[in-house]
Amino acid sequence: MSDITEPAARRLLIDHTRDMALSDEDLAHIVDRTLTDDAVWVTDGTELTRGQLIAHAAPARKNVTAGHMRIDDLLVDGRRFAARCCLTAQHRKLGRVASEWLLIGEVAEDGRVRRIHQLGRTPTAEPETGE
Repeated sequence: MSDITEPAARRLLIDHTRDMALSDEDLAHIVDRTLTDDAVWVTDGTELTRGQLIAHAAPARKNVTAGHMRIDDLLVDGRRFAARCCLTAQHRKLGRVASEWLLIGEVAEDGRVRRIHQLGRTPTAEPETGE
């Protein structure tokens, strides 16, 4: 595989996010399946190691009861992709949590992620108007 297709990029983002938060599969297996051994994952300027990605997902599995990754925009060019998306999760203690993400990524020859740079924000909730 030399290029990533739009459907493959969409599946990669959705499946990786869902599996990390909601599946019973071993987190290390998910990371190994979706990221190369030398992958670089940068979130809001902080580079995360493989171990940090796994550690981040463990509490999510304990607290997230449902989740959905919506991809609003997706651009694909060769092995590179860019996406604007929203992750909505139902959290046991916090209720509904939504995070907006901008991601720029690159896949390796085998289709696994080599690099992701991600910027995120959690929008503030809009007050109810009572209408």
